[in-house]
Amino acid sequence: MPYAIVQNSLDPPSVEQLARAFTALPSLTDTDAATMARDAFGILVGGLELADAGRLLQALHAAGVDAEMVDEKSLPPLPPAKPCRRAEPRDDAFVAYNHLSRATSFEWPQVVLLAAGAVRLSEWRHSTEERLVGHVGGGLGPGPGYEATPITRTVHKDSEQQVLKPILDVFLSDAPGRYRIDPERFNFGYLGARAQHSRARNYVALVRDCVARATGAILNRGAYTIGQDPTASFAYRSKHAFEEESIWLLWRHFVWRDPAV
Repeated sequence: MPYAIVQNSLDPPSVEQLARAFTALPSLTDTDAATMARDAFGILVGGLELADAGRLLQALHAAGVDAEMVDEKSLPPLPPAKPCRRAEPRDDAFVAYNHLSRATSFEWPQVVLLAAGAVRLSEWRHSTEERLVGHVGGGLGPGPGYEATPITRTVHKDSEQQVLKPILDVFLSDAPGRYRIDPERFNFGYLGARAQHSRARNYVALVRDCVARATGAILNRGAYTIGQDPTASFAYRSKHAFEEESIWLLWRHFVWRDPAV
């Protein structure tokens, strides 16, 4: 039975604390400590045998890290993120539309978690470049009237880039379980006269509208930050960190059940 070490708060431990504790297990290195200190959003280590989990937990406590050991099966699996390209946070319900404009309504008590924030993602970008590879001579050769025609070749290149993209996950107590909103592909028509030319500002308005209405929902740090201050934001270093915080919040606040069951 695998075990996980989870934090009792979302305050990130330092690299020094983790490096000192990780000496308890030969399988963990200083590089692991640096990575986990950067991406620690509730769950520090998973997949441990009982004895190893116990040794590591004791070492973490000695290093001043407030954590506990749990059965990894107790951590809730996140339902698949269903893309949502149009929705309305009405006063009485969150209303999502499918590609046929059919509405599904969820009363706000059915919204259990709002997870927002700027998430660092990897994207592949395709680019082309015309490169000069030579010339073809014209006329009778060098001299008056001679023209050289350049020869070019189109070079295609795919490169991976790190980008910060805003995301809003709306977790529901019923199927489909989770809607994911990407502001680049979202219809903000519900805003009406409040809509702005900036999708980033429309995204903030959407998050704040949801936070104001889903008064019983858990908020991740990104949603809480935007709810408090429309000019502020919270960045996550990776999609893993963003989703791990959601797992931790659901685990801490209530026993999660899969809405698909």
